[in-house]
Amino acid sequence: MTLTLTRPATAQSSTLRRTATVATRVLRMDGGAMARFVAVGEQATDVIFSTPLGCVVAERLHAVPSQDGAVVLADSVPDVLATAGDRAGGGADEPEVLTFTGRVDMLWTGTPPPSTGFTIVDTVPGADVRSLFAEMEKEADAHSGPAGLPPSLLDQPLLRLTSKHEAGIIEVPGRVVAAVGALGLAAEPKQAEAAAYDLVRISTTGSWIRMDALFGTVYMPRPGGLARIPSPN
Repeated sequence: MTLTLTRPATAQSSTLRRTATVATRVLRMDGGAMARFVAVGEQATDVIFSTPLGCVVAERLHAVPSQDGAVVLADSVPDVLATAGDRAGGGADEPEVLTFTGRVDMLWTGTPPPSTGFTIVDTVPGADVRSLFAEMEKEADAHSGPAGLPPSLLDQPLLRLTSKHEAGIIEVPGRVVAAVGALGLAAEPKQAEAAAYDLVRISTTGSWIRMDALFGTVYMPRPGGLARIPSPN
């Protein structure tokens, strides 16, 4: 079985290439990673990648999937999207259909994160998240783990936040920071006009912690919540 993704001729090539790059980095962490295609409204799709870090990563594309929620092995994603990105903006005025092979719908554990219902907890500078990830990398030579990072840091709270909407401390562990850093989701923007948006927003539901960075989103199940995600293959 295959999955198709129909994108309009006006879709931005940079978004396709960025998602292809994220997919490549995910596959370096886990060669058996999966990608789930979740429709968002009528014109967009979130491509949600499994990772070995205890969280999933989402990239949004201006495209429509042939089946909402379909899952494929991620190894076909980089080439398909990168090739489409090279063609985008070439003057074509017809929608393009992208085909992905390796359907594995039954292997995805749980349901995708919700698109609504999150409450914003705080917003922190992207530079602060990059600094936290750089500190984690300093220990990578002495310890090994997913993404080459020390296992002891993956579960250690690196951000401790409070919210006026719920009691207690909201802890963001190293595994979320590792995903943002290793996949380049909070990379320093190259364009000066994008510097004002170099922020990372943390929000929650009862079951999820969500971190929105400039170049993608990470979702992690909250301890004690009902959310479930795939385990590494």
